[in-house]
Amino acid sequence: MSEYTITNDILFKNFLRSKPNISKATKTQYAAALNKFYKAVNTPLETVINNCKNQQETLTEKTIFQGTDEDGNKVSQKQLIKFDVNSPTSYINIYLNTFIDYCKETKIKTNSINNYLTLISAVLNFYKIELPNFEKFDRKPSKWNLLTKEDFKFIINDCNLMYKGLIKLLMSNGMRLSDALSLSIGDFMAATSEYHNFVDVNDFIDNAPQDMIGYWKFNPGKTRRFNIECQTFNDPETSNLILQHLRKLKDEYYPNKNSKEGLNLIPSKDDPLFGSQKAYYKRNLTQDSVSDTFYNKNKKLHKHHLAMIEEKIEKGELSAEDRETAIAKIPKFHAHACRKYFESMVARNCGNLRICAILEGHTAPLSTDTSYIKIGFDEILEAYMSVIPDLSLENTETKVYTSDIRREMESKINDLEERNRKLESEVSEISNIWDVLEDVKRKQEVWDTLKKGEKNDDSE
Repeated sequence: MSEYTITNDILFKNFLRSKPNISKATKTQYAAALNKFYKAVNTPLETVINNCKNQQETLTEKTIFQGTDEDGNKVSQKQLIKFDVNSPTSYINIYLNTFIDYCKETKIKTNSINNYLTLISAVLNFYKIELPNFEKFDRKPSKWNLLTKEDFKFIINDCNLMYKGLIKLLMSNGMRLSDALSLSIGDFMAATSEYHNFVDVNDFIDNAPQDMIGYWKFNPGKTRRFNIECQTFNDPETSNLILQHLRKLKDEYYPNKNSKEGLNLIPSKDDPLFGSQKAYYKRNLTQDSVSDTFYNKNKKLHKHHLAMIEEKIEKGELSAEDRETAIAKIPKFHAHACRKYFESMVARNCGNLRICAILEGHTAPLSTDTSYIKIGFDEILEAYMSVIPDLSLENTETKVYTSDIRREMESKINDLEERNRKLESEVSEISNIWDVLEDVKRKQEVWDTLKKGEKNDDSE
């Protein structure tokens, strides 16, 4: 029997069919919320709905009046009433409170819990499940601490190649996780097309150059209804890590699986850039799966910071009294923390708020910007190039090519190419002259030989 997943649940599929116009990103959000709900209550959606329906349709007899009649006989009046969903023993109350407790135990933020409850409630309402009264959590902005390069190095060093590439992509271009998980190998080929002319996926994986800067132009799923366009890039380290993963997949993983399991797996442009190993990397990773992995990485990072704090206390570099303050400053690692890091680095290096908004996929600073302001590709690339040193984990120097420098270099290259063409023409002419001279020389030698033979004949 296959493992239960919400995406295979027939009731969930029916719910999605009832909403044909919702975006793929919204469908993913529903699935993520209900997957967490399933993990919390450990009960399939169909069972949850049946239990709640049966209970809420149960009628119980309740005495609404009790007294005596004129003759002094005891009388009572009773009424059949529905089961109270607000009762502590109601299934729906137990399910929802179990889910809320699970979210608190796994350190899910209150804003996210509210969002999950809204999505879960929508599905339950669709199946006519009455919901109990429960208060939503206050939406307070949580305090957070920015991750450092050293934090990212620690986490990435603890990951396999695919997750290295995913994390590096998130921190180097600020994509939301849902957008990153929807990418295909073909999308990566298109994003790096300035560096190659490969149309075959195998040729690309085998021969794509190192240190490519990817260019991504898309409408983020979260803001697609507002028609907000994002133009961002990824740094060379990211491209190198993704290529390493694809090459290992093509040259090692697939041949091994084909040999052992009699399969015929080959890479395809339509394959997800970040795939699930359970599906031979042919199906996209789920947000839920990534969140679980990131949660475990965050726990390791937290322990790592705790160990460093204790080491500083032992060395006398930190007072024991300041231990709790230092612990409170430990940053948390999750997908959105990568986006926050990217946006912080962009804000630090790029003074143009309009370009910042384009790189981050945010609304333009002024509502009139989209009508009156046109920012070119060169300006956006120039801004991104200035951020690369802060996005690169290795201390490599990155040459920032401004628009003026690039135009000057292009002009010099054009001049050199023109000079080269002239030189090639001159060389061709010289070569022709040389051929003529060689021909004359050969004819002269033949003539001299003939003349010498005539002299010998005369002397005889």
